[in-house]
Amino acid sequence: MAFIKINKDNYFYNLNECLKRVKDINKLIIILKDNAYGHDINIISDFALEFNVTYAAVKNQEEAQKIKDKFKNILILSQIPKYYEAKDNYVLAINDINYLNYVKKGDKIALKLDSGMHRSGINTHNLEDVLKLIKDKNLKLVSAFTHYSSPNNIKFQKPNYIKMKEYLEQNYDEELFFHSANSSTLFLGENDIDGAARVGLAQFGYCDVKANLKPVLSLWAEKISSRKIHKNDSIGYDEVFVSDDEFVAANYDLGYADGLLYYKGEGEVYLADDKSKILGKISMDSFSTYDLEDEVCVFDNALKYANYFNTNPYEALVRLNPNIKKIIV
Repeated sequence: MAFIKINKDNYFYNLNECLKRVKDINKLIIILKDNAYGHDINIISDFALEFNVTYAAVKNQEEAQKIKDKFKNILILSQIPKYYEAKDNYVLAINDINYLNYVKKGDKIALKLDSGMHRSGINTHNLEDVLKLIKDKNLKLVSAFTHYSSPNNIKFQKPNYIKMKEYLEQNYDEELFFHSANSSTLFLGENDIDGAARVGLAQFGYCDVKANLKPVLSLWAEKISSRKIHKNDSIGYDEVFVSDDEFVAANYDLGYADGLLYYKGEGEVYLADDKSKILGKISMDSFSTYDLEDEVCVFDNALKYANYFNTNPYEALVRLNPNIKKIIV
């Protein structure tokens, strides 16, 4: 049976690297959206609790429900507000001024500030109207934040964020919790505005800028069958691999239905040992390679694996089927 190993020590190591830069555990927000980037939201949230993290963020209310009793604050990043039911520790991100038509008195909210990514959020032109609506409806604004589109764009977005932050500080009576840094911003040392950071993929060992981190997840498969391959034999669908020699091949129990990136047989994709290639197309439930051990590591570095497919570690990780067995090591 295929399985995933989750390295607890590496996870704690990465959080410590983040905390060195944030310095205050209460200003460290861990992002657990999309099943904690494929690592399992239940396992990772328990790790985070052990590390004394108090603030988490998720995609929607369904994810928030899974960790509802674990954190002092849970920021819900992408919930459609007309389906939203508040809880005391939920903080709903306001991605559009129309969200305020659905938020109820007493609901905790956080303003997503569009500082230049132009994806979602409140911009400078409607910030005044938003504050008026919040006051008129007696809503509970507790936080405001922005998101940078890339490390290169920080220098353009940061001044816009500072202006919006200052406007809120001058025109809203209550103290607000501000956060702007994501993983890349944190490791570039650009979290000086508010000292806080939302840590997504960095907690799992990856960052878009230089950072001394360790991968947390490794993906393993178990042998289904093996057979002798002769010269000119093909393996798998559409005969994209044809052998030019004799060897013993094996089939392992992971395929694209389990979240493996789909290999069409073009170029070369190596397993974690850097020697064994995937042979032929990946099937729905299996892949073929040389006859190795009964259990083989498909990847222990999602970045290296993703590079074979011209994609990123985000996609390689979040695609993983949540039903794959997890083993904590």
